[in-house]
Amino acid sequence: MKYKSLSLLPLAAALAACAGGGVAEPHVPFSIPTATPLTGEVTLSSDSNNIENINTADTGSTSGISIQERAVTKNYFGVESQEKSFIFKTPGGAQYTLSSYSDPIVPSYSSPDYKIPDRYAGQRLADGSRIFICCSNSGATSEAEITKQDYMKFGAWIGPNGEIDLFAGGFPVGKTPKPAYSWGDDTPETAGKGKITYQVWGIRVKDGQFVTSSYTPPKGSSFTGYTNTPVLSFITANFNSNKLAGKILGNSDYGPDVDIQNATITGLTFSGDATSGGKNGKLEGKFFGKFSSSYDSDTSIGGKITFKDDRSLDTVFGGVSYKKELENTDQETTHLTK
Repeated sequence: MKYKSLSLLPLAAALAACAGGGVAEPHVPFSIPTATPLTGEVTLSSDSNNIENINTADTGSTSGISIQERAVTKNYFGVESQEKSFIFKTPGGAQYTLSSYSDPIVPSYSSPDYKIPDRYAGQRLADGSRIFICCSNSGATSEAEITKQDYMKFGAWIGPNGEIDLFAGGFPVGKTPKPAYSWGDDTPETAGKGKITYQVWGIRVKDGQFVTSSYTPPKGSSFTGYTNTPVLSFITANFNSNKLAGKILGNSDYGPDVDIQNATITGLTFSGDATSGGKNGKLEGKFFGKFSSSYDSDTSIGGKITFKDDRSLDTVFGGVSYKKELENTDQETTHLTK
């Protein structure tokens, strides 16, 4: 476990994580500090207008949490440069930086158990609401690929009066800003041929807590010979047939699996039906990042599934590329299972 992450959980959450996640390292926990909103006028980057958000909240004129990108001008030895970072805005209008205090707990290589905990307390905001979001830059780790979200963020928010919003937001394919000092062109990417299978992770709110789908990243070492049994969820997008299918694996905290059988891809979005625990839900999502990138973290997916007959099953998910088959010509959406 990351020492800083585990030690910052409230006592009950830390004990639950140790008991439920098989974590052996004992730590003395202390309270997570309340997040402080940004003050004064916040300057958004010129790219921030290209960010698109997905929300489950039904709050009238507001749409729940929105992901934004902040721009801060820095001066290094007389040379000005602009640093950009993701922030989020609450329905009440307050803006916050992403913080490691609201990140998921992820393993270090020395952790005896790679299983990611299924339940989180989140971080309290100044208005009394709470946030759980994946992931800040300090929360990203190569030991858990799902955390390496360079172009989108996803998570859940519990309002001060018990309101709930599950959200995902970022730069969709075709609107992804170029890296700083890049000489590449501005030609938008479009959905083409082939298949991409995404490793995904789901988030719900249940009994006032943030709960997540099953996730145990693979661990292996040719030196020690030690390996584990990974537990991963997958969604496969087939751009030959414009179909999408997959399954998000549940557990005792998160609840039943979410099964997506035959969703339709339309350009750079997708929609369709899903089931969980015998209930029918509606799926909506987008492709984020860059299809053609050689980096898996540049190829992301995000979406929501809402269940009108049981809102406790509502799910938001995010994921990164696990397997690219861009030259594949088949029409199948059979997804990986592991």
